[in-house]
Amino acid sequence: MITSDRKFAAAIFDMDGLILDSELTVLHCWEKVAERHGLPDILPFAVSVIGKNKKATLAEFTRVYDLPAESYEREVRAIYNELASRGEVPLKQHTLELLRAMKEAGMKTAIASSSLRSEVEPQMTKLGAAPYFDVMVCGDQVTKSKPDPEIFLMACDALGVIPSESLGLEDSFNGVRACKASGLYTIMVPDIIQPDDEMKGLADIILPSLTEVQAFLNLK
Repeated sequence: MITSDRKFAAAIFDMDGLILDSELTVLHCWEKVAERHGLPDILPFAVSVIGKNKKATLAEFTRVYDLPAESYEREVRAIYNELASRGEVPLKQHTLELLRAMKEAGMKTAIASSSLRSEVEPQMTKLGAAPYFDVMVCGDQVTKSKPDPEIFLMACDALGVIPSESLGLEDSFNGVRACKASGLYTIMVPDIIQPDDEMKGLADIILPSLTEVQAFLNLK
C-alpha cells in the first residue's frame, strides 16, 4: 500500500458518512417521510443534499418540490434522532483507533460537520469519540454550506493550524470540494456515492476505509 512520508499538524474530519455510519440512515428517514406525504423521487433529492447544511437542504427541497421545507425536514430529523438516541447510528469501523493514533502522534483534531451542534456533540459523546476532538465546528456556526471552504477554514483557525500543513477527511462530493478549496491535504473515504473523475482529480488520495487512512499516514 502507498504510504505518506508527510507529518501533518492536524486532521479535520467530516462526521456524517465518514466517522458516523449515518448517510444510509438519513436516506431511509427521507424515504419514510416521502411515503407518508406522497413525495415522488425522494432519493435523488436526498442524495443531492449529502454534505450540505440544514439551510442549503431546505432551499434545495423547496426548489425541487415547491413546498415549505421545514416540516418535512423536521420529521426526518425526528426519526433520525430517535434512532441515534437508541445508539442505532454507530461509528464507522476503526474510527476510535484512528483518532487515538492521531492523538498519540501529537496531531490536533477537529470535526467540521454540516450537522447542527445540538446533534453533533451528543452523538460523539454517546459513542465515545468526543474526547478525541479538540474542536467541533458545526453547520449552525457557518454562513456558507459546503462546497464553500468556510467550515474547514474556521476549524483550522480554531485549532491554530495552517491548512497547507494539515489534512482533511471527507466522503461526500461537496465535502471534498470544500476541503480542497480550503488548502487542506484532502483524503476522500467514499461512503454511498463513489468517486467520479472530478473527485479523482480533486482528492489528493482516495482510500476505502479509515483503516487504510491510518496505514497511509504511518500511524501506530
